[in-house]
Amino acid sequence: MRVAVLTSYEFSVLGGAERLILDLARALDAEVVVPHYDENIVAHYDPVREIRVRSLQSPLPGEPARQIAGMHLFRRASLEYDFYICIDDIAARALVHPVPHLYYMLTPRRALYDMYYPFIAQKSIPARLVYAPALSIARYSDRRFVSRYVKNLACISHTVRNRIQKVYLRDASVLYPPVHTDRFTWKPSEGYWLSLGRVDKWKRVDLQVKAFSEMPDKTLIVVGRVYPGFEHLEKHAPPNIIFYHSRTEEEMIDLYSRCEGFLTTAIDEDFGITPLEAMASGKPVVAVREGGYQETVVDGMCGRLVAPTTGAIQNAVREVGQNPDSFRDECRKRATLFDYREFSRQARDLVDSLTP
Repeated sequence: MRVAVLTSYEFSVLGGAERLILDLARALDAEVVVPHYDENIVAHYDPVREIRVRSLQSPLPGEPARQIAGMHLFRRASLEYDFYICIDDIAARALVHPVPHLYYMLTPRRALYDMYYPFIAQKSIPARLVYAPALSIARYSDRRFVSRYVKNLACISHTVRNRIQKVYLRDASVLYPPVHTDRFTWKPSEGYWLSLGRVDKWKRVDLQVKAFSEMPDKTLIVVGRVYPGFEHLEKHAPPNIIFYHSRTEEEMIDLYSRCEGFLTTAIDEDFGITPLEAMASGKPVVAVREGGYQETVVDGMCGRLVAPTTGAIQNAVREVGQNPDSFRDECRKRATLFDYREFSRQARDLVDSLTP
């Protein structure tokens, strides 16, 4: 059976979504179909160098034209496969043609639904007059499309499943993204805490910086691109907070292995693979008690789940830091439940259940 994984992601970076797409294609021996992609970026993801990627040779423009151009591209693309897996709402437009399919949803577009009001609030009043009706139309179109054309739904977490039930009044199977546990190793702690992810308002790295600014005896290493408007966090960071804009796969694995613990604070995270990578390294996690973190981090066994406040973060970091090695075995045991081999088996079973 010829399986295609359709996505509008163009692999200009190798983030969590891009890794998931490649892992899914590998598990199903599928071909990834994209508008355009950076071959060097894909080649650097070691576990899946053998993945076939087909480019439609049509790089997408920036927003807002990106969505319109992307949807038109996938609607008219000449594709011949036995089964289609769509990863996002742009690629899902290929489903206007009646084909065997699965829409594997990372999340309903958050600016249309649960993050609509925070998104609108950050716009100027003139911009709101444009965005509000435009997003209202997009929301109607999105719901109508899913209702009319999408037969089979799956998603990456129960957090996202709950959003799907609320937004589309539909249920969805849950297929957790995988972690390659055999790539991660434990080394003795060198006393620093690690944070990985883009520095923007949704990841709430400002909470982390404020917490560690008041703990000069603790070191925090933040790895991720600093988005416009958040440069001050790096510029005014005290000596115990270090920013790295990027690191290679090998460097990240090494940073995980030697940290005291891992800190993550995203707003209602869809799933979050980085805590599992830390746990696969035998390292405890301090995460906010929201979203997908509640599905991966077992409070008290793999670290701590806390309120999104500087005080709660500080207390958890100090508590966990007293004996971080005591979490080692439980962390690694927990991470194995999300291992790639388990993901691969579940992905094949899911597709088999949807095909004759």
